[in-house]
Amino acid sequence: MFALIHEYLFTSLFKACAESLASENASRLAAMQRAEKNIDELLVELSHKFHSQRQSSIDEELFDVVSGFEAMKNI
Repeated sequence: MFALIHEYLFTSLFKACAESLASENASRLAAMQRAEKNIDELLVELSHKFHSQRQSSIDEELFDVVSGFEAMKNI
């Protein structure tokens, strides 16, 4: 009888530890997935900003070339 109680307590304690570890790992996984999603969103946002600034720079250079050409044409 004592052995049965001992085994039951051991099994219950082992189950509680396993569930605790599973819960902790699930929580860590969820946090890492949120962080990965945030990184992906930030990467997309920064990529859009970079392309926008690059396009603005290209536009400025083209306007400078065109205005220089127009100025040279009038001489």
